[in-house]
Amino acid sequence: MLKNNLKIKLIINKVKPIIDKVKPIIDKVKPIIDKNILLIIFVSFVLIIIEYTLYNALNHNTLDKNSTVSNHYLNNFVMTETDKNGKLYWTLDGDRLEKFPNNPRSEVWNPKMEIQSTATESWTVTAEHALDPDSFFKSIYLTGNVIFDKFDNNNNNEAQIKTSAAIIYPNKEIIETEKFATIITPDSTTTGEGVIADLKSGHIKILSKAKRISYTDKGSEQLEGEEMIYNLKKRTWILLMKETNDKSNIKERVKTILKTKKTN
Repeated sequence: MLKNNLKIKLIINKVKPIIDKVKPIIDKVKPIIDKNILLIIFVSFVLIIIEYTLYNALNHNTLDKNSTVSNHYLNNFVMTETDKNGKLYWTLDGDRLEKFPNNPRSEVWNPKMEIQSTATESWTVTAEHALDPDSFFKSIYLTGNVIFDKFDNNNNNEAQIKTSAAIIYPNKEIIETEKFATIITPDSTTTGEGVIADLKSGHIKILSKAKRISYTDKGSEQLEGEEMIYNLKKRTWILLMKETNDKSNIKERVKTILKTKKTN
């Protein structure tokens, strides 16, 4: 035991002078080391904050998948579409156009669209709101006081359709609704539930519960039936006997469009 203690003392005596020499050097370097450690900690903290901010910015759309607040908009806008030769096809204006994060849809408030069917014929549509599911303006769902006006080459109103909601296909010049609608022509007023208007072919079809009142100098005439079709060129109504599923098909297309507004 005594031998071991003596060995330890000898080792301490040999090491102590070395420690005594190194200690002043450590005392001088220590403040510098402490400052560097603090600087390293501070820089690391700043880098973490920057990285977090950049991550949030780059993943903004992913984090806001369910957002219903627009991130892009235009007020009092006008947009047009032309064919491959630069000929004006349609014009759309409105109070406000909005786009939404991580969603392809567009929405328009108080839209007005004018479509040039031919060089001399056109039709217009107005509403309180429009929803385009993919922002290509190939199919647009309109709601709120929806009014279509078809004009001939003398700018006379050939037919007017009034309803609460409808889908329009500007390039195809087709209008469809499953809602109650009123169709006004130069000599008659016709109502019914569900309408398909194919303006290129010149036909307006009422899908159910059709009721027409026509006016002449001699008096008025009333006609009722399940389905009716109006020929824009001949300006005549025909009562149809065969029922179709057109109304149900339109309802399904409306549901598909409205899915673009739902959040996950």
